[in-house]
Amino acid sequence: MENKTTNYYERNHKTLIKRYNLATLSSLNQLFNRYIKKEHKVLDIGFGSGRDLNYIRRLGAECWGVDACQGFIDNLAKDTYFKDRLFCAKLPILGLDMGFKFDVLVSIAVIMHLSKDEIKAWIEDVKNYLSIGGLVIVSYSTTARTNDERFFEDLRHGVVEQLFTENGFRLIDEICSFDGLQRDIAWRNQVYKL
Repeated sequence: MENKTTNYYERNHKTLIKRYNLATLSSLNQLFNRYIKKEHKVLDIGFGSGRDLNYIRRLGAECWGVDACQGFIDNLAKDTYFKDRLFCAKLPILGLDMGFKFDVLVSIAVIMHLSKDEIKAWIEDVKNYLSIGGLVIVSYSTTARTNDERFFEDLRHGVVEQLFTENGFRLIDEICSFDGLQRDIAWRNQVYKL
């Protein structure tokens, strides 16, 4: 992930936490409700405000999170449940030593900040953290972004599905949606099975 992107999140994390927590995410929550079970161990990669981790936790799953922004980590670590369940890592490689595998990996609005080569490396890496038959729930924008200081990869035309398929995953569900913050942005919410 480019430094300009991680620097943006460090500088703006307080404002972004408030904004992200206001998003309406019914499509994404449908996928969480459908695929995340109480007995699951879930890792949220790029958890940001913690909005999705808290939702998944309310579903009864055991939750952990990884983010490159220390401000996001410090904010969520105020909740004692997450105090020892959060890790700092700059993608594409997580570099975690958990001692167990996860049932579900979640990555919402993150991979669009990686180049195609970095997404490929990320997919290869996350396989190390998934149990056999494990799931990856990923959401990314497919709308071109201009005048934004963050890096955005063009992920239209089936790029993500091809990269997952080449690495032994299969697409099992997908919901396309509009932006939960009322911006003119289209999203693909997908579930891949290993």
